Amino acid sequence: MRVVILATATAILASAASAGAETLTIHSVDAPPLTMDLPEQSNQRGFIADITLEALRRAGYQSRMSFMPWKRGQQQVAEGENLLIIPLARSPAREARYTWIANIFTVERSFATVGKSIDSYDQARSELTSIIVGQGTAQEELLKSKGFPPSQLRIIKVGQRETEVLSANGDEAWFNGTPETLWKWKKSGRPEKIVIGKAVDRNDVYLACSLKCSPQIVEKLKAAVDGMKADGTAQRIIDAYLN
Repeated sequence: MRVVILATATAILASAASAGAETLTIHSVDAPPLTMDLPEQSNQRGFIADITLEALRRAGYQSRMSFMPWKRGQQQVAEGENLLIIPLARSPAREARYTWIANIFTVERSFATVGKSIDSYDQARSELTSIIVGQGTAQEELLKSKGFPPSQLRIIKVGQRETEVLSANGDEAWFNGTPETLWKWKKSGRPEKIVIGKAVDRNDVYLACSLKCSPQIVEKLKAAVDGMKADGTAQRIIDAYLN
């Protein structure tokens, strides 16, 4: 009887502690398989989201995910306080605007076409009439930094059915993170074969926070992510999506 009472008391205390835990908002974007705009009850929110949510749980925080246009979400986090954001590629243009908590994954960037393989920026510049790229993404930053003219870029909002608008004649490419391209093409139902060129860039994708971010939040979440890497949890979550 005493064991039952103790177990019940422990459960009540744990529930009370959870109820009183600080809730952190995670701004994100629908970029499967990294992050997915699915109901909170879903077992799969994307591997970067799953890792982040587990890190918050281990650090003693509750979480709330928020999805909005990616460019606006980045601005809100940069100008806010104690707001989290995933999956954010670390780049020179973003470096001073955020607090970089933990590197979760390294994403390869590539050109995808229905036709030939585009294996370099120079080849893309000379052989493509149009390049689809997500607005406010690391890919858009990269192409602009490489000097691609605005007339060659077809900038669209992230998630606006890139797979449907990609031309089938081979003179247009979609520049994106390779895992997301493969995932979305497989789900699109298009019959053509997608050709993924060699990776032309790589970016570390982070769990980041507002520039004004509590040192305690940063320390606890970094320790939680590091712990998940050390015990193999992070890699198991990634493998469940990519293998």
